[in-house]
Amino acid sequence: MKYSKVSGAVRWSGGTTILHRGQSADDDHPLVRERPDLWTGENPGADLRSRKRRPVERATRAPGEVRDTPRRGPGRPRKTVDPAEPAVETVADE
Repeated sequence: MKYSKVSGAVRWSGGTTILHRGQSADDDHPLVRERPDLWTGENPGADLRSRKRRPVERATRAPGEVRDTPRRGPGRPRKTVDPAEPAVETVADE
């Protein structure tokens, strides 16, 4: 078994063939015999490798769970609401 070392369109006496890196072919395939420079006997391995999954943080807290909340840094001060003032200003039509 041979494995392609290149990706792309390859012209040869049998026409044009699209190869992908790592694609396998039998040792007696005409393209392998005609263009041995494009092939290797070693399997190059997977192109897409799996990564270790990171644990997923839950968005909601469980009952009784206490979470640390970051302190507010310096910045815009919070608005203070005076309960004596109306929340919405009304305008009378004249």
